[in-house]
Amino acid sequence: MPQADLPPSTAGPDRAGPAPLPVLHRALVLAALSVLVFFITSRCVALWREWKSLKDELATLRNTDVVGYPGITPQYSFARVPADWFHDEGDFTLLWGGWRAGQGHQWFRVPRGEVDPARITGLIGKDVIRAIDYPVVECGGGMYWSRIPDDAAVCGFRVGGVETAYPLTVLEKVLVVNDTVDERPCLVLTSPYSPNEERTQVFDPVVEGRRLNMGMSGYFHDNRPVLFDRGTESLWVGSADGLVAIAGKHKGQRLPRVARLQPVSWSRWRSDHPACRLVVGADRTRQEPPL
Repeated sequence: MPQADLPPSTAGPDRAGPAPLPVLHRALVLAALSVLVFFITSRCVALWREWKSLKDELATLRNTDVVGYPGITPQYSFARVPADWFHDEGDFTLLWGGWRAGQGHQWFRVPRGEVDPARITGLIGKDVIRAIDYPVVECGGGMYWSRIPDDAAVCGFRVGGVETAYPLTVLEKVLVVNDTVDERPCLVLTSPYSPNEERTQVFDPVVEGRRLNMGMSGYFHDNRPVLFDRGTESLWVGSADGLVAIAGKHKGQRLPRVARLQPVSWSRWRSDHPACRLVVGADRTRQEPPL
């Protein structure tokens, strides 16, 4: 029988493949893919920039938010400093201590020759910069605790089994904190013009078994704050050996240094000490502590 002819599409052992795409067609496909990749990449970059900008704005907002630490603002006085702000009367030197309504000018009275006027500056009056006598404290959380920016600086230390942190903003406003930690008196002093390693120190404020409560005199001695104890109004200045009385009844007495405090970020301190004691301000509704 004669063999039937096979259809052309199946004839022969080899079948031809699809015709290659024209060069122009391939170029158009590659161009379209390039445009798509560029569009996706550019949108990703734009979204990342928007996210970073939003994150920076939120951080700025948080860092500039008012925490509202209570009782740390200065008690400003607009009294005119008398011409004889430093003068001698007999065996004593009188150093101007500010002005109070109903009382007039206040004076520190120390033995003559114990204060060198060439070494002191300030002349703003005592208690204009108000020490903290009765701290406002939060432990392990609270209204002020949650408002403090993560990168805000705090100074902290441990006494007995109690860890305490002081926001640097608070310390720089009050300079002096008369605190009690784990039933132990502590005096925290910040010297704004001292080297960083000596800027914030803690002293033991007990002399002859009695606690001394300190205030800010309104003066600086060789750029170090001059404190006064409320009992005798002796004048005290920080030194390498501790807090030393330079004039008055306690002259020559020394309060030993307990610690030097270095600032760390609030987020780091809080992470390491989540149940710590945090001093957030001063209770100004209470009177000055006993002399």
